[in-house]
Amino acid sequence: RHAKRRLTHENFLKVYDDAFKGRKEIIMKTDNDDLFCFSVESFSKYGYIIEEMCIDLHKSDIENIKTEYEEKFSEKGFTIKYVKVIKD
Repeated sequence: RHAKRRLTHENFLKVYDDAFKGRKEIIMKTDNDDLFCFSVESFSKYGYIIEEMCIDLHKSDIENIKTEYEEKFSEKGFTIKYVKVIKD
C-alpha cells in the first residue's frame, strides 16, 4: 500500500540515477524486515547488483558507524539489516 512512498521504490531509484555521477552505489540499513525485503527486490529489478548484504549487521564483519536510531532500535532487540548495491 505504501510502496510508492518508500525511498527504494523504482520512482526514487530513477531520481537517484539522475543525481549520481558515474558508478551508482547505495548503502541501506534498516530494522524493518518488510522494508528490507521490498528494497532488495526493488534494487534487483532496477538493475542494481548486491555487493554486500547481511541480516544482522552488528554480528557481521562489515565496517559500520552506528546511527542514533540504529543504536536505539538494536538496544530494543531489533536486528539491523544491511545491503550495499551498485550499478554502472
